[in-house]
Amino acid sequence: MKYKLLIIFFIAFFSNAFAQEAEKVTFKDSNNFYYRIVPEGKPQGMIVVLPGGGENAERVMNQIYLDELAYAKDIVVLFTNWEEDGDFFYNADQKFLDRIVKDNVEKYDIPKNKISIGGLSGGGMLAITYAERAVRDKNTYFVPSSIFAIDPPLDYENMYYRLERDIERNFSDAAVNEAKMFNKELVAAIGTPDKNRDKYLKESMFTYRDKDGGNAKYLMNIPILMYTEAGIMWQMNNRGRNIYDLNCADITAMMNLLKLRGHKNADLIITNDRGIRPEGFRHPHSWSIMDSEECLNWILKHFN
Repeated sequence: MKYKLLIIFFIAFFSNAFAQEAEKVTFKDSNNFYYRIVPEGKPQGMIVVLPGGGENAERVMNQIYLDELAYAKDIVVLFTNWEEDGDFFYNADQKFLDRIVKDNVEKYDIPKNKISIGGLSGGGMLAITYAERAVRDKNTYFVPSSIFAIDPPLDYENMYYRLERDIERNFSDAAVNEAKMFNKELVAAIGTPDKNRDKYLKESMFTYRDKDGGNAKYLMNIPILMYTEAGIMWQMNNRGRNIYDLNCADITAMMNLLKLRGHKNADLIITNDRGIRPEGFRHPHSWSIMDSEECLNWILKHFN
C-alpha cells in the first residue's frame, strides 16, 4: 500500500512540475522573447516580470518563486527577455510590453484590470514609466492594476549628480565604470540637468525638486509596492557611497510624497541584510530583497 502511495505522490509531483514548465515565446520580427507560465485552471489575472539591466529572463526565474506561487492561484506569469537594444526613453520596451500583454489577454481572456507589472532596477523603472504614461499620455494598451519595483533609480537629476560623485571619488572600479556608462547614456539622451531641466522633469519617474514630484503624481490611483535596501556599511566599504548616493533616498522621498498626497496603496518595504546575488555574494541591489509570497499576496489584494 505504501508503495502505491509513493507512486501516486511522485506522479502528482512530477506532473505539477511539468505543468509549470515555462514556454518560450519568440517572434519572427523581433529578437526579443519571453517565457510564459500558464496555470491549469482558467487564468484569473497576469503578472509581467521585467529583468534589471544586463539580466536575462532565466537568471530572474532562478532567483524568485513568484511564478510558482502565482501558478497555484491561476495567474499567468510572463518573464520578458530583451535581446534588442532599447532606447533611453523606453519607447521600444513599451511597445513590446503592449504587444505581449495584448497577445495573452486575447489568448486566455484575461481581465485587463487584473494585470500587474514590476521588476528590479531598470525593470522597475520600466514598470513605473509604463504606469505613468498610461495615465498621463493614455497611449498604452492597459493601465496596470498595480506595479511593484525593487530598488529602482527614480530621479534622473539626482542620478546625474550621484554618477558624477562616483566618478570624482574614484573609490571603486565597479562604481566608476558603471557611472561612466550610465552618465554617457543619460547625457546623450537628455543633456545635463543644469541646461535641460524640462527634459529631466518630463522623463524622470520622480523629481524630488518639483513640489508635485514630477511624473509621480500620475501614480496616485495605481497601487505601488517598493522594496529597497540601503546596505549603508556595504555601500561605504565597497563603493565609497553614502545615503545621498543611493536609490533608497529617492524611493523613500517619492513614497512619502505619495502618502502625504493621500495615496492609500503606496507601500514601502525596507529590508536589512537580505540582498544576496545568485553567486552567493552580498549586494543590497538584488532580487532577493523581495519576498515572493508577500509580493504575490499584495498583488492579489489589488486585482480589481
